[in-house]
Amino acid sequence: MTRGARAAVTLMALLAGSGLAAAESTDRPISAAVERLAWSPGDAGPLAHVGAPKAEPVALQAGPATPGTERSKGARIGRRIAGAAVGAVGGAFAGGYLGAAIDGDCGGCDDPGFKGFLIGFPVGGVVGGVLGGLYLFR
Repeated sequence: MTRGARAAVTLMALLAGSGLAAAESTDRPISAAVERLAWSPGDAGPLAHVGAPKAEPVALQAGPATPGTERSKGARIGRRIAGAAVGAVGGAFAGGYLGAAIDGDCGGCDDPGFKGFLIGFPVGGVVGGVLGGLYLFR
């Protein structure tokens, strides 16, 4: 496995980890629906072999009034990381371009604007990452 493929797999695993942590929840609507379907008051129910409890069926709770207003902490962190990554890439290239433009021509040198690009690229990346994490994908 090449170094780039290994880095890509590691990045995907790190980004998916926060989504998987957010997916686990204390309320389990699917298992509650299975328990409700498996048990009926008159008999053992069609899915009695699943091992449904002999208690009252669990009623499903209604979600929030407007869908999408409540996000889990893992989803918010994942959006902030994605915003920071997009902002850092965009800011790095914008900072490099701006630094090269400010540095300008040096007369007879063979790489005009290179020093400005080298200074502007990391500065723009840091600024873009911070601003992207705060304001992108909110």
